[in-house]
Amino acid sequence: MSSSSSAYSSSTLQSILQIQASIAKYLDFEGCLKFIELIQLLKPTICLSQQPGLAESDAGEDKCPARLRLNVHTFLAQSLSVDHEAMKIIWRAMANIAWNFRVDESCVHSFGQRHIQCFLDYGRQNGIAFYHLMPPVRHCLDPRCVIKPKTSKKDELHRRPLKEAHSRSVTVFTQSFGPIPGISTSMFCSGCQTRYYPNYWVDRAQSTRTFYRIHRTFLHVTEGIFMDIATLELFTTMMLTSWTSASNCARIYNEAIASKSLSSSLPAAYSKSMVLEHNDVWNGLSLFWLLEDSEEEDEVLQIDHVAPSQAIRLRKALKRRNLWMAGTGQEAWNHVCDLCCWYNDLPDGTQTFLRSVVTDGITIGRPTCSIHDCDIPLDSVKHRFCPTHKDQNLICAVTSCSAPIDEGYQTCSLKDHRALEAYNDIHNKAMFQLKLRLARLKTSQPTDAFSTDDGQSTIFGDEEVLIDANGVCDEKSEKGNQTLRARFGRRRTHNEELCVASCGVILGRATFYGSEAPNGVRTFWKTLFPTQKSLPGVLWHDNNCRIMLMLEKEKDTYFSHSALPVDVFHFKCKHKAQDDKCNANCNPAKWPELMTPDGKWRFNSSAAEQANAWLGGYQAIVREMQADRYEFFLDELIKRRNRNIIKDLEKKGKNPHEIPRDFLLKPDTPRVD
Repeated sequence: MSSSSSAYSSSTLQSILQIQASIAKYLDFEGCLKFIELIQLLKPTICLSQQPGLAESDAGEDKCPARLRLNVHTFLAQSLSVDHEAMKIIWRAMANIAWNFRVDESCVHSFGQRHIQCFLDYGRQNGIAFYHLMPPVRHCLDPRCVIKPKTSKKDELHRRPLKEAHSRSVTVFTQSFGPIPGISTSMFCSGCQTRYYPNYWVDRAQSTRTFYRIHRTFLHVTEGIFMDIATLELFTTMMLTSWTSASNCARIYNEAIASKSLSSSLPAAYSKSMVLEHNDVWNGLSLFWLLEDSEEEDEVLQIDHVAPSQAIRLRKALKRRNLWMAGTGQEAWNHVCDLCCWYNDLPDGTQTFLRSVVTDGITIGRPTCSIHDCDIPLDSVKHRFCPTHKDQNLICAVTSCSAPIDEGYQTCSLKDHRALEAYNDIHNKAMFQLKLRLARLKTSQPTDAFSTDDGQSTIFGDEEVLIDANGVCDEKSEKGNQTLRARFGRRRTHNEELCVASCGVILGRATFYGSEAPNGVRTFWKTLFPTQKSLPGVLWHDNNCRIMLMLEKEKDTYFSHSALPVDVFHFKCKHKAQDDKCNANCNPAKWPELMTPDGKWRFNSSAAEQANAWLGGYQAIVREMQADRYEFFLDELIKRRNRNIIKDLEKKGKNPHEIPRDFLLKPDTPRVD
């Protein structure tokens, strides 16, 4: 007996053997098993041609049909190598046992592996696909959309059945089989004018896509493209653990996963749509992460139905998620464990706790408005100025000049101003400039491992650069501001500021636009820890000495109950020993709570630098990202990295847990002066 029969019970096998005896002229035992397995794969297609029952619970569309539609009948005959008359006899003999055969999803998957070639060989000509994706419902979901059947004598109301099925060809990118031709079918409710698709329904009045809250196997990534969840999970893991860009995810998929043996069976018309592009990866991951987030927050995802592109369609949802993530939004924001929190039992029986966090910045960034500290998003990452400041495109690039530019130039007509622009043009073409900028960027890896683009023009040619009469002057001039200077190219955000618990869990992130100034760090802390109870007792930062001076000058007492030490490495190596203010305010030895009884530091004060080393691996990936996608991408990967770290902490017995949010966010009691 074949190994393929392992999915069948002994009673089922006996029934098949009995039936096979009556059709032995047409099918042997293996042929009977193949027929049953093909029916399991064809069920969605067969059910589509059946009318749904009146009641939502009525499985009328799942009843075994008396006869098959011609296209299904022909497909089965070709797959089993029998003629049409024989196929009729086989259906009459085996329909019930095949239709009522129940197996789990893993068995259906193994059936697919055995018989996918039949769909590639005979499916397209019969309008049948290996993957036929359709709505998970056959009745309208709106409880107000009901009908009273004409044949009903009672005043019964039933959900309106869906009709008007529309089908289109799609490509389904899978992990198991590579890219496979598929069919996507939508159905229409004539009562409320809602069309139901495999992943969502569209309300015609509101023109919105509302996603079902169900278990999904495939995701509608963009027009004509579906991806299975397994592939999206693989891409997520690749990005999280090995800094793999969307371009390299697509390249790996096309080279390693797409099955060459299956591709050879596809018609030539499918050759282009079988290639996964990097934009497909981004669109798929963005939607996948948004849906996961909506389910975790017990919400329903809604996006616009009509949009110029999938990226623009998702933008509003990305903005909503980004607003939620700002400040206290990270799910691990209230994390503590034995490595980042010290519980101390006092003699009176009460218990106190001391939380330790480290704040530091890393100079990765995205294109932003060239006006210092402007946080208004660009309309396009190729622009130099935001919509509010776009008139600056018409002003001379020399920093001290407000004259209008000449057409075709970035400077006015003054000779010495034009000379700076000419120098910049020559400098951009020089190979040494390319090497200089590559060294400055410290890029860890390219976005595409085999890109043939001109790196000079696409990566470095539009970088912001400050030039004076002596050449490139990215640093401050020794002559102060007297030297004539011009600013060319696009500005980038200054840095990403991370606040990291001493165990390595990232509690929050913020984009700094102009500089990592003390006031920016203070604002970041107050946004991240908006109440006194949420404020950690120890806030490490390598520039705390300047922050303390600012707080003293402005009489800001918000941090008066927190220690603001300089981390151990920077205090020993980068702060002057004779700096009395720094020694008095920020020397970590000032606080005995930071030391264990055996004289060791209680907390890791370098946790942020370790987190920055991880985040820096994404520099090449995010450098050309639009603002909303940039924020969303970083926050999502931080969330997933935190989950992995917390799992490791649990394995190591470090007691990871959470302080209740409602306790930490309880409003502060007003002070009485």
